[in-house]
Amino acid sequence: MSLYQELRPESFEEIVGNSTTIGALRTMLRKKPASRPHAILLKGPYGCGKTTIARILAKEFGSNDESTFKVQANNTNGIETTRQIADDAQMLGLGGHVKTYIVDESHELTNRAQQGFLDILEDNPSHCYFIFCTTNPESIIEGIHNRCAEYEVNLLSRREIQKILGEACKKKDLNVSDDIIEAITLTCDGSPRAALVSLEQVSGIEDTSEALEILVSGTVRDASVIDLCKLLTMTPDRRRKQWKKIKSTFDATSGDSEAIRKAIQTFLYKKLDKYDKMEDILDIIYLLTKVFSVSTFYGKRTQLGALIVRACFESWQDDPVNKV
Repeated sequence: MSLYQELRPESFEEIVGNSTTIGALRTMLRKKPASRPHAILLKGPYGCGKTTIARILAKEFGSNDESTFKVQANNTNGIETTRQIADDAQMLGLGGHVKTYIVDESHELTNRAQQGFLDILEDNPSHCYFIFCTTNPESIIEGIHNRCAEYEVNLLSRREIQKILGEACKKKDLNVSDDIIEAITLTCDGSPRAALVSLEQVSGIEDTSEALEILVSGTVRDASVIDLCKLLTMTPDRRRKQWKKIKSTFDATSGDSEAIRKAIQTFLYKKLDKYDKMEDILDIIYLLTKVFSVSTFYGKRTQLGALIVRACFESWQDDPVNKV
């Protein structure tokens, strides 16, 4: 069993971060079953904890392991399959337990497969709950949106990630340097799952440089993305002068905006130990790292483009927090 699976929170008390969402879910759970929503949509980026929260919800609803069903959306494309799930949902679970269906990556369901859920969601049996988890809520049909109570799950702050890593090291008696913990918080992009996977990868490595190389290797492969990263990690004056080239290079990139943003963050961390001038280091720490810590999950390429403009034309000295 991986470290992430072994240390998966089993209750809301164990979850770090997302306090607003967790508070809203607890309020919902205090209602009588007849007054609760029986269809829930959890939306948020990869690795932020949606499925973990769904599992805890299932337990709170009264489902046990035998009456909690995880449905992989990419294997559930046909409307007949979803109709079969809807038929099965009418029956009580073994021992009279509540049934909960967790539909993971539900945006991968075809339109017809999503249509197959509408009737059961419209008139859901009192003993049955459906929880849809998705990283792409825009691909969920309006009929499902209208029948679900929606909750947003966000990526975690660096402090929250550090807390998770610290607790993991303590529980598993792992001796990991502060430098490596800091590197994990920067490269995991706010994902608790990614943070624990990275911790497991480097926990047995004593050489800090070797551990850091493992953390940042393999994150960037597209040539245009690499070129963009190099341009953005130039000194502030050169970024301004090379603005047109940076823009054209960004236009040439392809792929997910979040993957590109994470690649930029990775390059930023690798650059820190290569700059000699304090001003250049402060530029990375107080401007670039802050700019590219903003998720582009909803704004996608448009938002990423705006972040790149900020990186080119803003100065870390403009932030009142950084002025002495």
